[in-house]
Amino acid sequence: MEQLNASWDEATQRVEAYLAAHRVAPREDLLRHVLSIIDAARAQHASDATQPPVAVAMAIATERTDRWFAGLAGAADRDSQAASRGRLAYLVSGCAERWPGTFLSGNPPTEMIEALRAKVVQAGPAMEFRSLVRREVDYGPMEDIARETWGQFSWGHVLRAFALWVVIFFIALGVYLRFFE
Repeated sequence: MEQLNASWDEATQRVEAYLAAHRVAPREDLLRHVLSIIDAARAQHASDATQPPVAVAMAIATERTDRWFAGLAGAADRDSQAASRGRLAYLVSGCAERWPGTFLSGNPPTEMIEALRAKVVQAGPAMEFRSLVRREVDYGPMEDIARETWGQFSWGHVLRAFALWVVIFFIALGVYLRFFE
């Protein structure tokens, strides 16, 4: 019995954290929603105890919030992304701060609905994959200059420059060791 009470305490804490993440205010409303969800979870758990209390409570919490957010987004058919669009519009429009106490309410104010619908994000067209055909790039006069420069390239110049820098390095090293050691 004690373990079951600990499970319900954990379920209560998780639901409270989940709703607090949605910026539910004031605290009285937060606790009222948490207790409502926990009561529904207890009733469901009493009829089917195969799921742990945390899973039952969180399933009810996410189902209620998803349904509410989908309704805010104006999704009559409850498509799979409606809850995400409603949640995003709710957070972007600042409804939690402007209309506290309306979270999960059956009849949100019309001003809130208008503010939300103005912020609803619509996805763009479906992505299409296509194969790209390689085309030659015309670099204009730069290509001619580069080709002429490359044609004049000689490894002898590179080797002479390398030998010069090696000599300079050993001279500098000798000076350092002679005077600074």
